[in-house]
Amino acid sequence: MVACPPGKDLWFGEGMAKINEKITIRVAPFGMDFVFTLYYLAAPLLLIDLKANPIHLGLVGTLASCVHMGMAHIMGRVSDRLGRRRLIITAPLIFLATCLLMTRVGQIWIILALSVLNGLSVSIYWPSLQAWIADCQKGAGQTGLARDIGTFNLSWTAAALAGPILSGFLYSLHPKLPFLVGAAIALMLFVLVYTSVRESRVKTAQKTPTIDMATSNRRRSFLYAAWTANFTSWFIMGNARYQFPMLARELGIPHHTIGLLIGFVGLALFTGFFLLRRTDRWLFSRGYLFGAQLLSLAGISLLLVSKGFTLFAVGFIMIGLSCSLTYYSSLYYAVHLLKEKGKGTGLHESILGGGAVLGPILGGVAAQYVGLRAPYLLCLIVLLAALGAQFMIMKKDKNLTAK
Repeated sequence: MVACPPGKDLWFGEGMAKINEKITIRVAPFGMDFVFTLYYLAAPLLLIDLKANPIHLGLVGTLASCVHMGMAHIMGRVSDRLGRRRLIITAPLIFLATCLLMTRVGQIWIILALSVLNGLSVSIYWPSLQAWIADCQKGAGQTGLARDIGTFNLSWTAAALAGPILSGFLYSLHPKLPFLVGAAIALMLFVLVYTSVRESRVKTAQKTPTIDMATSNRRRSFLYAAWTANFTSWFIMGNARYQFPMLARELGIPHHTIGLLIGFVGLALFTGFFLLRRTDRWLFSRGYLFGAQLLSLAGISLLLVSKGFTLFAVGFIMIGLSCSLTYYSSLYYAVHLLKEKGKGTGLHESILGGGAVLGPILGGVAAQYVGLRAPYLLCLIVLLAALGAQFMIMKKDKNLTAK
Protein backbone atom coordinates (compact mmCIF):
# COMPACT_ATOMS: atom_id res chain seq x y z
CA MET A 1 0.00 0.00 0.00
CA VAL A 2 1.17 3.50 -0.80
CA ALA A 3 0.90 5.80 2.16
CA CYS A 4 0.39 9.17 0.45
CA PRO A 5 -2.58 9.30 -1.90
CA PRO A 6 -2.48 11.90 -4.63
CA GLY A 7 -6.13 12.79 -4.16
CA LYS A 8 -8.19 14.24 -1.39
CA ASP A 9 -7.40 13.47 2.25
CA LEU A 10 -10.41 12.23 4.23
CA TRP A 11 -9.72 14.40 7.24
CA PHE A 12 -8.16 17.60 5.99
CA GLY A 13 -9.03 18.13 2.33
CA GLU A 14 -6.64 18.20 -0.57
CA GLY A 15 -4.78 21.41 0.28
CA MET A 16 -4.37 20.58 3.94
CA ALA A 17 -3.24 17.02 3.10
CA LYS A 18 -0.21 18.42 1.30
CA ILE A 19 0.62 20.70 4.22
CA ASN A 20 0.31 17.87 6.74
CA GLU A 21 2.42 15.55 4.62
CA LYS A 22 5.25 18.08 4.55
CA ILE A 23 4.90 18.83 8.25
CA THR A 24 4.94 15.13 9.12
CA ILE A 25 8.06 14.45 7.04
CA ARG A 26 9.86 17.18 8.96
CA VAL A 27 8.45 16.73 12.46
CA ALA A 28 7.90 12.98 12.84
CA PRO A 29 11.61 12.02 12.58
CA PHE A 30 12.51 14.87 14.94
CA GLY A 31 9.96 13.81 17.53
CA MET A 32 11.02 10.17 17.74
CA ASP A 33 14.75 10.84 17.83
CA PHE A 34 14.27 13.63 20.38
CA VAL A 35 12.54 11.19 22.73
CA PHE A 36 15.24 8.59 22.01
CA THR A 37 18.16 10.94 22.77
CA LEU A 38 16.51 12.32 25.90
CA TYR A 39 16.04 8.78 27.15
CA TYR A 40 19.41 7.36 26.19
CA LEU A 41 21.55 9.95 27.86
CA ALA A 42 19.46 9.93 31.03
CA ALA A 43 19.29 6.12 31.24
CA PRO A 44 23.09 5.59 31.47
CA LEU A 45 23.35 8.43 34.01
CA LEU A 46 20.63 6.79 36.12
CA LEU A 47 22.41 3.45 35.84
CA ILE A 48 25.64 5.05 37.06
CA ASP A 49 23.78 6.49 40.06
CA LEU A 50 22.48 2.97 40.74
CA LYS A 51 26.11 1.71 40.82
CA ALA A 52 25.94 -0.08 37.47
CA ASN A 53 29.17 -1.27 35.83
CA PRO A 54 30.34 -0.64 32.23
CA ILE A 55 28.76 -3.86 31.01
CA HIS A 56 25.38 -2.67 32.27
CA LEU A 57 25.93 0.61 30.42
CA GLY A 58 26.65 -1.37 27.27
CA LEU A 59 23.60 -3.58 27.77
CA VAL A 60 21.15 -0.67 28.03
CA GLY A 61 22.00 0.25 24.46
CA THR A 62 22.68 -3.25 23.21
CA LEU A 63 19.32 -4.71 24.26
CA ALA A 64 17.39 -1.99 22.45
CA SER A 65 19.62 -2.24 19.41
CA CYS A 66 19.43 -6.06 19.37
CA VAL A 67 15.65 -5.97 19.09
CA HIS A 68 15.95 -3.17 16.52
CA MET A 69 18.40 -5.19 14.46
CA GLY A 70 16.39 -8.40 14.65
CA MET A 71 12.98 -6.90 13.94
CA ALA A 72 13.55 -3.93 11.60
CA HIS A 73 13.85 -5.92 8.37
CA ILE A 74 10.78 -7.94 9.35
CA MET A 75 8.77 -4.82 10.15
CA GLY A 76 9.85 -3.22 6.89
CA ARG A 77 8.38 -6.15 4.95
CA VAL A 78 5.26 -6.09 7.12
CA SER A 79 4.74 -2.44 6.19
CA ASP A 80 5.05 -3.38 2.50
CA ARG A 81 2.17 -5.82 2.92
CA LEU A 82 -0.07 -4.29 5.58
CA GLY A 83 0.65 -0.59 5.15
CA ARG A 84 2.73 1.92 7.06
CA ARG A 85 0.18 3.71 9.26
CA ARG A 86 -0.54 1.10 11.92
CA LEU A 87 3.13 0.61 12.66
CA ILE A 88 3.97 4.32 12.65
CA ILE A 89 1.28 5.26 15.19
CA THR A 90 2.07 2.39 17.59
CA ALA A 91 5.73 3.24 18.19
CA PRO A 92 5.28 6.55 20.09
CA LEU A 93 2.86 4.85 22.50
CA ILE A 94 5.53 2.30 23.45
CA PHE A 95 8.07 5.03 24.15
CA LEU A 96 5.44 6.97 26.13
CA ALA A 97 4.99 3.95 28.40
CA THR A 98 8.72 3.31 28.92
CA CYS A 99 9.43 6.98 29.71
CA LEU A 100 6.71 7.03 32.36
CA LEU A 101 7.94 3.75 33.87
CA MET A 102 11.49 5.12 34.09
CA THR A 103 10.29 7.72 36.58
CA ARG A 104 9.39 4.90 38.99
CA VAL A 105 12.22 2.36 38.65
CA GLY A 106 15.10 1.84 41.05
CA GLN A 107 16.54 -1.46 39.84
CA ILE A 108 19.04 -2.06 37.07
CA TRP A 109 17.27 -5.10 35.59
CA ILE A 110 14.02 -3.15 35.07
CA ILE A 111 15.85 -0.45 33.13
CA LEU A 112 17.41 -3.12 30.94
CA ALA A 113 14.00 -4.74 30.38
CA LEU A 114 12.52 -1.41 29.27
CA SER A 115 15.29 -1.15 26.68
CA VAL A 116 13.80 -4.23 24.99
CA LEU A 117 10.49 -2.39 24.57
CA ASN A 118 12.28 0.65 23.20
CA GLY A 119 14.02 -1.56 20.66
CA LEU A 120 10.65 -2.84 19.50
CA SER A 121 9.40 0.72 19.19
CA VAL A 122 12.21 1.92 16.92
CA SER A 123 12.17 -1.30 14.87
CA ILE A 124 8.58 -0.72 13.82
CA TYR A 125 8.83 3.07 13.48
CA TRP A 126 11.89 3.85 11.38
CA PRO A 127 11.51 1.37 8.47
CA SER A 128 7.81 2.19 8.15
CA LEU A 129 8.31 5.96 8.30
CA GLN A 130 11.22 5.89 5.84
CA ALA A 131 9.23 3.76 3.41
CA TRP A 132 6.24 6.09 3.82
CA ILE A 133 8.42 9.07 2.93
CA ALA A 134 9.80 7.23 -0.12
CA ASP A 135 6.21 6.47 -1.17
CA CYS A 136 5.30 10.12 -0.80
CA GLN A 137 8.14 11.25 -3.06
CA LYS A 138 7.77 8.80 -5.95
CA GLY A 139 8.42 10.46 -9.30
CA ALA A 140 10.84 13.02 -7.85
CA GLY A 141 13.84 11.47 -9.68
CA GLN A 142 17.29 10.56 -8.36
CA THR A 143 18.23 14.06 -7.16
CA GLY A 144 14.75 14.75 -5.82
CA LEU A 145 14.69 11.53 -3.81
CA ALA A 146 18.13 12.29 -2.38
CA ARG A 147 16.93 15.77 -1.38
CA ASP A 148 13.78 14.39 0.28
CA ILE A 149 15.83 11.85 2.22
CA GLY A 150 18.07 14.77 3.18
CA THR A 151 15.08 16.60 4.67
CA PHE A 152 14.27 13.50 6.72
CA ASN A 153 17.90 13.28 7.86
CA LEU A 154 18.04 16.94 8.87
CA SER A 155 14.93 16.44 10.98
CA TRP A 156 16.13 13.53 13.09
CA THR A 157 19.64 14.94 13.46
CA ALA A 158 18.27 18.23 14.77
CA ALA A 159 16.87 16.09 17.58
CA ALA A 160 20.19 14.26 17.99
CA LEU A 161 21.79 17.69 18.47
CA ALA A 162 19.26 19.11 20.92
CA GLY A 163 18.26 15.95 22.83
CA PRO A 164 21.48 15.16 24.71
CA ILE A 165 22.04 18.80 25.65
CA LEU A 166 18.54 19.12 27.11
CA SER A 167 18.70 15.68 28.71
CA GLY A 168 21.93 16.44 30.56
CA PHE A 169 20.54 19.77 31.77
CA LEU A 170 17.24 18.25 32.91
CA TYR A 171 18.99 15.38 34.68
CA SER A 172 21.09 17.89 36.59
CA LEU A 173 17.85 19.45 37.86
CA HIS A 174 16.15 16.13 38.69
CA PRO A 175 16.70 12.55 37.43
CA LYS A 176 13.00 12.15 36.50
CA LEU A 177 12.74 15.25 34.32
CA PRO A 178 14.25 13.85 31.07
CA PHE A 179 11.78 10.96 31.15
CA LEU A 180 8.76 13.16 31.89
CA VAL A 181 9.65 15.50 29.03
CA GLY A 182 10.24 12.48 26.78
CA ALA A 183 6.79 11.13 27.65
CA ALA A 184 5.16 14.46 26.78
CA ILE A 185 6.91 14.60 23.40
CA ALA A 186 6.00 10.97 22.64
CA LEU A 187 2.35 11.83 23.28
CA MET A 188 2.51 14.82 20.93
CA LEU A 189 4.20 12.67 18.29
CA PHE A 190 1.41 10.11 18.52
CA VAL A 191 -1.20 12.83 17.95
CA LEU A 192 0.73 14.11 14.92
CA VAL A 193 1.14 10.78 13.14
CA TYR A 194 -2.35 9.58 14.07
CA THR A 195 -3.96 12.61 12.42
CA SER A 196 -1.66 13.00 9.39
CA VAL A 197 -0.35 9.61 8.19
CA ARG A 198 -2.78 8.04 5.74
CA GLU A 199 -2.89 4.87 3.66
CA SER A 200 -3.96 4.63 0.01
CA ARG A 201 -5.97 1.83 -1.58
CA VAL A 202 -3.62 1.94 -4.58
CA LYS A 203 -1.28 -1.04 -4.66
CA THR A 204 2.43 -0.46 -4.47
CA ALA A 205 3.06 -2.40 -7.68
CA GLN A 206 0.95 0.11 -9.60
CA LYS A 207 2.95 3.04 -8.34
CA THR A 208 6.53 1.75 -8.29
CA PRO A 209 8.53 3.26 -11.15
CA THR A 210 10.56 1.02 -13.42
CA ILE A 211 14.17 0.70 -12.27
CA ASP A 212 17.05 0.55 -14.72
CA MET A 213 18.23 -2.91 -13.69
CA ALA A 214 21.51 -2.64 -15.60
CA THR A 215 22.35 0.48 -13.62
CA SER A 216 21.08 -1.14 -10.44
CA ASN A 217 23.24 -4.23 -10.84
CA ARG A 218 26.28 -2.19 -11.84
CA ARG A 219 25.97 0.01 -8.77
CA ARG A 220 24.88 -2.62 -6.27
CA SER A 221 28.42 -2.77 -4.87
CA PHE A 222 27.92 0.77 -3.55
CA LEU A 223 24.93 -0.46 -1.58
CA TYR A 224 26.92 -3.26 0.04
CA ALA A 225 29.88 -0.98 0.75
CA ALA A 226 27.61 1.70 2.23
CA TRP A 227 25.89 -0.87 4.44
CA THR A 228 29.31 -2.03 5.70
CA ALA A 229 30.37 1.56 6.38
CA ASN A 230 27.11 2.36 8.14
CA PHE A 231 27.40 -0.73 10.34
CA THR A 232 30.81 0.53 11.46
CA SER A 233 29.54 4.07 12.01
CA TRP A 234 26.87 2.88 14.40
CA PHE A 235 29.32 0.56 16.14
CA ILE A 236 31.35 3.70 16.86
CA MET A 237 28.25 5.75 17.69
CA GLY A 238 27.11 3.16 20.22
CA ASN A 239 30.37 3.44 22.12
CA ALA A 240 30.21 7.24 22.00
CA ARG A 241 26.68 7.26 23.45
CA TYR A 242 26.92 4.56 26.09
CA GLN A 243 30.59 4.24 27.08
CA PHE A 244 31.75 7.87 26.94
CA PRO A 245 29.66 9.01 29.97
CA MET A 246 31.65 6.78 32.36
CA LEU A 247 35.00 7.98 30.94
CA ALA A 248 33.75 11.55 31.23
CA ARG A 249 32.68 11.03 34.84
CA GLU A 250 36.10 9.54 35.61
CA LEU A 251 37.68 12.71 34.17
CA GLY A 252 35.43 14.91 36.31
CA ILE A 253 33.26 16.24 33.46
CA PRO A 254 29.82 17.39 34.76
CA HIS A 255 26.49 16.02 33.49
CA HIS A 256 25.53 19.01 31.36
CA THR A 257 28.95 19.06 29.68
CA ILE A 258 28.69 15.35 28.88
CA GLY A 259 25.39 16.07 27.15
CA LEU A 260 26.94 19.00 25.28
CA LEU A 261 29.86 16.88 24.04
CA ILE A 262 27.60 14.09 22.78
CA GLY A 263 25.46 16.81 21.24
CA PHE A 264 28.41 17.70 19.00
CA VAL A 265 27.80 14.40 17.20
CA GLY A 266 24.30 15.60 16.42
CA LEU A 267 25.60 18.99 15.30
CA ALA A 268 28.06 17.32 12.92
CA LEU A 269 25.40 14.96 11.58
CA PHE A 270 23.06 17.89 10.95
CA THR A 271 25.80 19.90 9.23
CA GLY A 272 26.84 16.93 7.11
CA PHE A 273 23.29 16.19 6.00
CA PHE A 274 22.71 19.87 5.22
CA LEU A 275 25.78 19.99 2.96
CA LEU A 276 25.11 16.62 1.30
CA ARG A 277 21.50 17.58 0.60
CA ARG A 278 22.69 20.52 -1.51
CA THR A 279 24.80 18.44 -3.91
CA ASP A 280 24.74 15.09 -5.68
CA ARG A 281 28.51 14.81 -6.12
CA TRP A 282 28.68 12.19 -3.37
CA LEU A 283 26.25 9.84 -5.15
CA PHE A 284 28.10 6.66 -6.21
CA SER A 285 31.45 8.23 -5.31
CA ARG A 286 34.12 6.04 -3.78
CA GLY A 287 36.20 9.08 -2.84
CA TYR A 288 33.46 10.51 -0.62
CA LEU A 289 32.65 7.15 0.96
CA PHE A 290 36.23 6.28 1.89
CA GLY A 291 37.21 9.86 2.73
CA ALA A 292 34.41 10.16 5.28
CA GLN A 293 35.57 7.03 7.07
CA LEU A 294 39.15 8.27 7.23
CA LEU A 295 37.76 11.35 8.98
CA SER A 296 36.14 9.04 11.52
CA LEU A 297 39.49 7.31 11.98
CA ALA A 298 41.01 10.64 12.99
CA GLY A 299 38.10 11.39 15.34
CA ILE A 300 38.40 8.07 17.18
CA SER A 301 42.13 8.64 17.58
CA LEU A 302 41.36 11.91 19.37
CA LEU A 303 39.01 10.14 21.79
CA LEU A 304 41.84 7.75 22.62
CA VAL A 305 44.18 10.50 23.80
CA SER A 306 42.01 13.50 24.75
CA LYS A 307 41.51 14.78 28.28
CA GLY A 308 39.96 18.18 27.71
CA PHE A 309 36.74 19.55 26.26
CA THR A 310 38.15 20.91 22.99
CA LEU A 311 39.76 17.74 21.65
CA PHE A 312 36.80 15.61 22.69
CA ALA A 313 34.51 18.02 20.84
CA VAL A 314 36.65 17.89 17.67
CA GLY A 315 36.71 14.08 17.83
CA PHE A 316 32.93 13.85 18.13
CA ILE A 317 32.48 16.32 15.27
CA MET A 318 34.70 14.22 12.99
CA ILE A 319 32.77 11.07 13.88
CA GLY A 320 29.45 12.80 13.28
CA LEU A 321 30.47 14.15 9.85
CA SER A 322 31.57 10.67 8.81
CA CYS A 323 28.30 9.12 10.00
CA SER A 324 26.29 11.64 7.98
CA LEU A 325 27.79 10.36 4.73
CA THR A 326 27.55 6.66 5.55
CA TYR A 327 23.96 6.90 6.82
CA TYR A 328 22.80 9.04 3.89
CA SER A 329 24.44 6.65 1.42
CA SER A 330 23.04 3.51 3.06
CA LEU A 331 19.45 4.78 3.14
CA TYR A 332 19.51 6.40 -0.30
CA TYR A 333 21.00 3.40 -2.10
CA ALA A 334 18.52 1.08 -0.31
CA VAL A 335 15.41 2.94 -1.48
CA HIS A 336 16.88 3.83 -4.90
CA LEU A 337 18.16 0.40 -5.90
CA LEU A 338 15.57 -1.89 -4.27
CA LYS A 339 12.00 -2.07 -5.54
CA GLU A 340 10.39 -2.96 -2.18
CA LYS A 341 10.97 0.21 -0.17
CA GLY A 342 9.95 -1.30 3.16
CA LYS A 343 12.35 -4.18 2.63
CA GLY A 344 15.14 -1.74 1.74
CA THR A 345 14.60 0.54 4.72
CA GLY A 346 14.23 -2.49 7.00
CA LEU A 347 17.58 -3.91 5.90
CA HIS A 348 19.17 -0.46 6.29
CA GLU A 349 17.86 -0.23 9.86
CA SER A 350 18.80 -3.81 10.75
CA ILE A 351 22.37 -3.36 9.54
CA LEU A 352 22.96 -0.13 11.42
CA GLY A 353 21.21 -1.80 14.37
CA GLY A 354 23.79 -4.57 14.19
CA GLY A 355 26.55 -2.04 14.71
CA ALA A 356 24.61 -0.45 17.54
CA VAL A 357 24.19 -3.89 19.15
CA LEU A 358 27.79 -5.00 19.03
CA GLY A 359 29.39 -1.61 19.70
CA PRO A 360 28.18 -0.89 23.25
CA ILE A 361 28.43 -4.44 24.60
CA LEU A 362 31.88 -5.18 23.17
CA GLY A 363 32.98 -1.71 24.21
CA GLY A 364 31.62 -2.38 27.70
CA VAL A 365 33.58 -5.61 27.98
CA ALA A 366 36.73 -3.81 26.79
CA ALA A 367 36.19 -0.99 29.30
CA GLN A 368 35.54 -3.42 32.15
CA TYR A 369 38.60 -5.60 31.62
CA VAL A 370 41.11 -3.34 29.84
CA GLY A 371 40.32 0.30 30.56
CA LEU A 372 37.84 3.09 29.93
CA ARG A 373 39.56 4.11 26.68
CA ALA A 374 39.72 0.56 25.33
CA PRO A 375 36.35 0.88 23.50
CA TYR A 376 37.88 3.45 21.14
CA LEU A 377 40.85 1.22 20.35
CA LEU A 378 38.30 -1.48 19.51
CA CYS A 379 36.49 1.01 17.24
CA LEU A 380 39.74 1.69 15.38
CA ILE A 381 40.28 -2.02 14.74
CA VAL A 382 36.70 -2.52 13.50
CA LEU A 383 36.89 0.53 11.23
CA LEU A 384 40.14 -0.63 9.63
CA ALA A 385 38.64 -4.08 9.02
CA ALA A 386 35.54 -2.49 7.47
CA LEU A 387 37.63 -0.34 5.14
CA GLY A 388 39.43 -3.45 3.96
CA ALA A 389 36.13 -5.24 3.36
CA GLN A 390 34.75 -2.30 1.36
CA PHE A 391 37.88 -2.16 -0.76
CA MET A 392 37.41 -5.81 -1.65
CA ILE A 393 33.70 -5.28 -2.43
CA MET A 394 34.50 -2.38 -4.77
CA LYS A 395 37.42 -4.16 -6.38
CA LYS A 396 35.22 -7.05 -7.53
CA ASP A 397 33.20 -4.85 -9.86
CA LYS A 398 35.43 -3.26 -12.49
CA ASN A 399 32.48 -1.60 -14.22
CA LEU A 400 31.43 0.71 -11.39
CA THR A 401 31.00 4.31 -12.35
CA ALA A 402 32.99 6.45 -9.94
CA LYS A 403 33.16 10.20 -9.95
